Amino acid sequence: MIKFISKKLSVIILFVLFSSALLAANKKYKKMHESHHGSHGNHKHDEVHMPGLQGKDTTEAEVNDLKNIFKNHKKIKREVGNIENGIKTITESKDEKVRQSIIDHVTMMVTRMQEGKNPEVMIQSPTLTKLFDYYQEIDTEIELSDDGIALIQTSKNPKVVELLQKHASEINDMVDRGMQAVHERMMRSKNN
Repeated sequence: MIKFISKKLSVIILFVLFSSALLAANKKYKKMHESHHGSHGNHKHDEVHMPGLQGKDTTEAEVNDLKNIFKNHKKIKREVGNIENGIKTITESKDEKVRQSIIDHVTMMVTRMQEGKNPEVMIQSPTLTKLFDYYQEIDTEIELSDDGIALIQTSKNPKVVELLQKHASEINDMVDRGMQAVHERMMRSKNN
């Protein structure tokens, strides 16, 4: 019986030591991860390089347009109107570089949508991912304005109309609050 207690005690001691080692390694990893990537709780991410803007086959120009848009989101004016079968958006900026990034991004995304080439950017909303499943059911009209771009997207499918309207509101939130809106949406998605 004494050997049994000794074995049991040995197992408990080994378990405690192993657990302590795992806990220490986890803390070290978390500290290293936060210093490299930032703390999710405080929304301190790499706002310079923005690695979350990289996608499956995104080009450097696409990523740079997104960086410019996010860094200068306060310089963007956006209006969205939900119409019976879709959305009408006007996205503009008085800043010439921001305006060009907006135009380039919108036209590139429309082209990607028509080609069914989802960029699968890390921070992309699940709504946009779903829209790529229905790209053949979306009709798009683009019109350039003096300060930006107007976009009308419609569909005969009520589910697609709902997705278009939801995605437009997500973009509005990003224009209003920048990366903070993206981080909050990603955390909500993780918890659901």
